[in-house]
Amino acid sequence: MLLGRATYEPGWRWSEHVGAKTGARLCEVEHVCFVVSGKSGSDEGRQREVLSAGDVFAVPAGHDSWVIGDEPYVSLHLMGAADYGAQHRGT
Repeated sequence: MLLGRATYEPGWRWSEHVGAKTGARLCEVEHVCFVVSGKSGSDEGRQREVLSAGDVFAVPAGHDSWVIGDEPYVSLHLMGAADYGAQHRGT
């Protein structure tokens, strides 16, 4: 099993900083994550979530996400790390 640690700076948004470089509108990797610090928003098309330190969440493929506030967002990817890394290597 591959675990991933992601750190995103304030102002980061998946659709702008990853999707725009790859031509994808949404992240097509399903994730299960633990939030270490910071806050992020996630939009799955059906609902919007606000995630903060201590949250464990699952997000399906087909979502956008962004950092909320002035603090970096740090999460541990418990599922989806290998696919996310392979899909976005070099971005």
